[in-house]
Amino acid sequence: MSRNRPGNTTFGAHRQDLPDAPVDVAHLLEARLWVARLGETDVLRWWRTDGLLGADGAFVGPRVLPITHPTARARIAFAVARHACDERYPDTKAWHLFRLSPDVEDRLDALLVERLGDREYWAGVIPKLEATVANSDPVQSLRANGVVSDDDLATVQKAELGAGQRSLPLRAGATLNETIKRLAAGFVRSSPGNLVVPFVHGDK
Repeated sequence: MSRNRPGNTTFGAHRQDLPDAPVDVAHLLEARLWVARLGETDVLRWWRTDGLLGADGAFVGPRVLPITHPTARARIAFAVARHACDERYPDTKAWHLFRLSPDVEDRLDALLVERLGDREYWAGVIPKLEATVANSDPVQSLRANGVVSDDDLATVQKAELGAGQRSLPLRAGATLNETIKRLAAGFVRSSPGNLVVPFVHGDK
């Protein structure tokens, strides 16, 4: 399955203040799950996992890891998406949805550990991910599942693409959570087979 504070506060400031900054890791998890699923080879072809969070993963996962397969599938999908984004836009000073500060990554990891055997949680989200089909509309998918708002989508649609149309430089939001939503929304500027990496820059 796997192949291969004011509105113009910078994310650099978020990085510096992050240990004390509130972050909704549950929402971050949902955002990563949906974007990771949309980017799979059997949907929009942004990275090289094929159905890991879809029908193939639904078939194989429970046979290999009956209880913990959703978390395992999520971790693999996130790692592949991060690699694809890093490869597409290899700027170590930039943050994107799949590579945030160590503190935020630690918090998300703790949540994944907490939900390792949480069947009720995964039963509410995994079937929706598995039902996502080829060429699904990312705008509709992200908005309908509460990952982004119309304001987030409007913001990223106004942003200019980076050099070679491989990236989307974004201004950070007023909060870290708002920034994360913008980073997720920015993926709607990608197209099937063509990944555009939304990012915020630490030194801008």
